[in-house]
Amino acid sequence: MPIYNTLPAQAKPDALSPFKVNVSDADLDRMKTLIKLSNLADPSYENSLPDGSRDLGLRREWLKEAKRVWEQEFDWRTHEQLLNSFPNYQATIPTASSPGSPGIKIHFIALFSENPSAVPVLLLHGWPGSVLEFLPLLSLVQEKYSHPAQLPYHVIVPSLPGYTFSDILPQDHDSGLEDVARMMDYLMTNVLGLSKYVVQAGDVGSRVGRILCAQYPQCQATLLNYSPVPPPEGFDFGTLSESEKRGIARQDWFKSHGAAYALFQATRPGTLGLVLSSNPLALLAWIGEKFLDWTDPASFPADSTLPGEQHVTYSKALMKEAIVSVSLYWLTGKAHSCFYSYRETYGLTGGPPRSHASPEYHIHAPKRLGFSYFPMEVAPVPRAWIETSGNLVFWKAHGKGGHFAALEQPHAILEDLEEFINVL
Repeated sequence: MPIYNTLPAQAKPDALSPFKVNVSDADLDRMKTLIKLSNLADPSYENSLPDGSRDLGLRREWLKEAKRVWEQEFDWRTHEQLLNSFPNYQATIPTASSPGSPGIKIHFIALFSENPSAVPVLLLHGWPGSVLEFLPLLSLVQEKYSHPAQLPYHVIVPSLPGYTFSDILPQDHDSGLEDVARMMDYLMTNVLGLSKYVVQAGDVGSRVGRILCAQYPQCQATLLNYSPVPPPEGFDFGTLSESEKRGIARQDWFKSHGAAYALFQATRPGTLGLVLSSNPLALLAWIGEKFLDWTDPASFPADSTLPGEQHVTYSKALMKEAIVSVSLYWLTGKAHSCFYSYRETYGLTGGPPRSHASPEYHIHAPKRLGFSYFPMEVAPVPRAWIETSGNLVFWKAHGKGGHFAALEQPHAILEDLEEFINVL
């Protein structure tokens, strides 16, 4: 299969280098030993609710079974081989806009086109995601466009600063998503020499995508699948469709039962990072819960029962996705360095809270905004609300899918992206 690694003509070859994922056997052995030695709490009412639900948090028996699978069946090398089947790179990116600013290494996967008219596309993940979310989509791109000359896009998938294969942000001062946006634009325009690019993003990456489109000239459009904005003043809730009502109910559930993690990551990221970096099973509990709660059961249908709870079903495939994601965070040592965006959301950085609703992040014409609506997103919002935050030229609602849209429904995201680009 062609490897899509011919750099764009305007790229600076000296500014980047090939990257290969190669975790040492010693690190893998250490992780496996720590998993084996990790203690599992005894059953309690909270972790073993009689009704089989997760209303008070992760179920003990799910974590027990995930621990067994991780220790006895999981093969990191298979996933490492998949990552390395795509062209991987590193580039040193300045952390500030001033001349001579120190740089950090940013990892990215790319499928480069040999078509001189190719549209640059930047795909951005969030937390607790990573480039892993986009691997199914990249495989679909390769299947559809079997040769780089046929590929109508340059597809760039970076690991955000402080996440997995990218370096941690500077320790001597605070950093936020505007810094990340500047670094992403530098990667696209300075290192790769690309212009007039399009962003597709969810979660944390969606706010970076907004900043890029609102503030950087070369970012022409942004397609989001996550954009929690409030209703416009005077909004008539009686006009909501049935599907929109279900979306609002999902959002209300998330605010009342699922959002405590965000406040913790905003207010005590240092403590939490130290805790999660001390034990892989603790990290799996923290992240695995999000994979269970934030995905659509239709994306990962339950196909098994938990060994200790025959009345509780679960998806083996989703459990494996959680395990490989947590393994990546653990093996790269980045469980603690990826919470920086949350304190901005709560206004804990000395300024007002920053969110999708912030006026400075609204996307005005001639820039263009697109949105992919998935019913099991943690904050599904009606089209009328999204329209208040930018020049919305594309909207598509899907019948299934959740927060990890590119992982759950890669065909839908690719289809939306191509349709969005066609209307630009």
